[in-house]
Amino acid sequence: MAERSPGGPPPEEVSTGRYMITNDCTSCGVCEYMCPQDAIKEAPNQFVIRRHLCDGCGECVPFCPVRAIVPAADFAARQQETRTAQLRRILKRD
Repeated sequence: MAERSPGGPPPEEVSTGRYMITNDCTSCGVCEYMCPQDAIKEAPNQFVIRRHLCDGCGECVPFCPVRAIVPAADFAARQQETRTAQLRRILKRD
């Protein structure tokens, strides 16, 4: 599983087995509002999906403005894309 950013929620709080929230999360809160199971809650650095409440309905996914909620199978690839983009931005500054 991909590493979380320092201070981010531990992966076991983010993983539902079906969907995961990537580091792209901006903590806007739309997903929490849209979740019919009340499975998404705010954590110190971003929102998390509480796997014991998530039924995998996917209602939250289309409402995320930064597309940070992804199927678990796509999580590692999405995190790598985010890290690569961040590194490119850093390298362009120098």
